[in-house]
Amino acid sequence: MWTFSIMMFVILLITGISVGVTPLFSRQSTPFGVSIPAEHQKNSFIESRKKRFAIINIVLGVGLSLPLFIAPFIENQEQSEMFAGIYVTAAILILMIASFTLQLKYRKELLVWKEKQPNQELVKPKIAIDTKYHETLSSVSVSTLLWGQLLIIAMTVGTTLLYYKHIPEQIPLNWDVNFEPNHFVEKSYLTALGLPMLQVMMMPVMIFAYYSFIKSRQKLSSKNPRLSKIKSQLFRRAWGRCVLLITLATQLLITFIHFYSIFTLPFAPEWLMVMTFVYLAIVMGATFYVMLKYGQSGERLKLADEDETEAFYTDAEEDTNWKLGMFYYNKEDPAVFVERRFGIGSTFNMARWQSWLAFGFIILFAIATLVWSVFIS
Repeated sequence: MWTFSIMMFVILLITGISVGVTPLFSRQSTPFGVSIPAEHQKNSFIESRKKRFAIINIVLGVGLSLPLFIAPFIENQEQSEMFAGIYVTAAILILMIASFTLQLKYRKELLVWKEKQPNQELVKPKIAIDTKYHETLSSVSVSTLLWGQLLIIAMTVGTTLLYYKHIPEQIPLNWDVNFEPNHFVEKSYLTALGLPMLQVMMMPVMIFAYYSFIKSRQKLSSKNPRLSKIKSQLFRRAWGRCVLLITLATQLLITFIHFYSIFTLPFAPEWLMVMTFVYLAIVMGATFYVMLKYGQSGERLKLADEDETEAFYTDAEEDTNWKLGMFYYNKEDPAVFVERRFGIGSTFNMARWQSWLAFGFIILFAIATLVWSVFIS
């Protein structure tokens, strides 16, 4: 139980930190989804809200994770597991709701503050466009993402079939908080290949997520389109490599869990925790590296020939097109994928039917995954 509590403590802490630092690494021109003129982007009022948001979320992450250490002291194991399971779900939900509420609060404060500032821009900022942006973008190819996953899945399936006769007649399907199996299914090719089939189902989701990021509409600074294009493309290349690393790490983790399930005896339960921590270290390490070095669209990246004033970017999009500062809805914009205003990466233009089709596909994937897990059990 201690192992499970420590693992959940780390996950809640990482969640609080990653959510809390979001405004610090999003675009400086759109803190909490509000467009700010270049001359006000380093204002102390705005900076204080970013820092408060980070501190509150980190403190919440720590505070909400501490009660997990009550579970090991509950003598009844069934009650201990029930408490831990319910509490983890509730804690993550509370953290997400609190963070979202705080984001809306600071967004409202910035909107009020912005209205009171003198010398508001009367002319809509210029929009810079490079028609050859995606043609000159050098990044990880979709085929690399595809073949990397296929190689891992082929190795997993091949090893399973090669050693099928060594798989126990009862395959564990679920484990308790002490990493002991508590639910088994009869051995068959269907149950033995359950997780590899899940890996196959994940492939189009991973590829689509990457494609939507690479193909999202560019956002260039009108002050220096050339430099902002370079920074934007360097960011996309770095984030593309990060997505490739996370995708392959996710597939490898599922492969390990699969082998842990069908060849239980060679692995001690602690190995499952170790591999989970290694996976989290890779994912969070790669993500934070890109955030720290590049920021959204490469805004934090400093180039040798860049003037200090050129680092400031003014978002030409209307605040009204960004609902709650996070959801983009613009019927006049033909783009389906756009860069986020708040956070790292891209999002959908919810005014386009293709976006709703994509959401439908994601929902179908979730339903298919659930049906498949029930079917093999």
